[in-house]
Amino acid sequence: MRKNKKGTTTLFLAIILSALIIVETTYVAFVADLDRRLTYTRALKEQTEVYLASYNRLLFKTYGIYAFDSSTLDSSIFNTVLSANGYEPGDLMYASGIYYFDTEDLRKAVAGFYAYRAPGILVERLSEQIIMLIERIDSMGVYDALRQYASSPGSGMLGRILDGGEEVAAAIQTAMSALGIDGSSSEASFFWSLMGQLGAIRNASPEIGNGFDPVDMGFLLNLMEYQNSIYEVGAGFNEGPALHACLSDYAANNFDTVLEDDTAINGTDYSYFHDDNIPDTEYILTGLEGGAGCAVTDYYIFGVLVIKNIISNLADQTMMETIQSVGEILSAVVTVLSAGSVALPDSVYVIVILTVISEIQAVSDLITVLRGDEVTFVEYEGEGIISLDYRDFLTFFMSFVSDENLLNRMYEVLVRDFPDHATGIAVETSYGNSLLTYEREYELYE
Repeated sequence: MRKNKKGTTTLFLAIILSALIIVETTYVAFVADLDRRLTYTRALKEQTEVYLASYNRLLFKTYGIYAFDSSTLDSSIFNTVLSANGYEPGDLMYASGIYYFDTEDLRKAVAGFYAYRAPGILVERLSEQIIMLIERIDSMGVYDALRQYASSPGSGMLGRILDGGEEVAAAIQTAMSALGIDGSSSEASFFWSLMGQLGAIRNASPEIGNGFDPVDMGFLLNLMEYQNSIYEVGAGFNEGPALHACLSDYAANNFDTVLEDDTAINGTDYSYFHDDNIPDTEYILTGLEGGAGCAVTDYYIFGVLVIKNIISNLADQTMMETIQSVGEILSAVVTVLSAGSVALPDSVYVIVILTVISEIQAVSDLITVLRGDEVTFVEYEGEGIISLDYRDFLTFFMSFVSDENLLNRMYEVLVRDFPDHATGIAVETSYGNSLLTYEREYELYE
């Protein structure tokens, strides 16, 4: 019986100890496995954070977009973390789920990047000022007078007169003499000076596309009516959320233009991103690439400048008295030269001369703007209240472009300049029969 008792105790201990050994060894194996998994996970996190920390500083500084170069992804950090913990890499780490920044990322970046600028954005105020001028032009009957003139036989005749050809000039001198108009009078001198200025513009017109003609009333009428359509079609944009104003300012001021020595808001030279003087801003505004976008942009600016100068001349009493006199002369001369077949009221010729003079002034202003300088837009008691440069005009026109078009076109430009950049990443590795994954992106895009 003693032997049996001892054997039973031994057997009992053997059974218990075996179970304990199994539990302990399982626990030890579990802890070792957990440690290895934690090490792998820590390696994944370290690798991911390093990727995200290696974002393009210049891209963020200029455009407010956190993005890293996906071509730099490798397993060096992952392997370093494993080795530091006494493990061999064993399994290869790979990255998946790379996402390029998209228009939604861009929208969030604009909101964050421009939050501090929102109080200083004057798109709405500027829009209101220009719209007020357009409405005033319309209320004065300028459009109607130009339409009446453009559809009359006098249009071609006045065009020839203002061209100042030798034969026409001689005929004008004869007509003036027959009407008893002194060729040396201030009104006549003003008229001849006007023709000289038109000739100079035709010989060296600004680069605003083919077909520019300072005496083509149809061309000018289309420009002015386009400005009016901006008010009619796009006025609703001015009542939209603040983000649209941010997008307009961002698009107009943070991308390259054709201007020389152009930089981003923060002073970054665009040569860091691409060749100099690429018309990206003009493309974002018009949707047209290269010279076509520049020409359309110049037309937009030119039309506003014409309207601005019409208003300025209407407010100048001396100028209007001179124009009134020249209009009377032209009306009489055209009547004589056409043998009475063209009879338009003096007021129509006043509008035509006013518009032509405003065009000449607008050409000079446009050249100033394209040179990168400012043009005084609104004055009060001789002091400039609002002075605009090239990008100021672009900001105004951008305010009438939809958010969707602004975002998509800006995104296209950014992808062109930064083709390998992404904003988020998922890093994965296989361990045993498990797949370990760690995903991360910048808070700005989460």
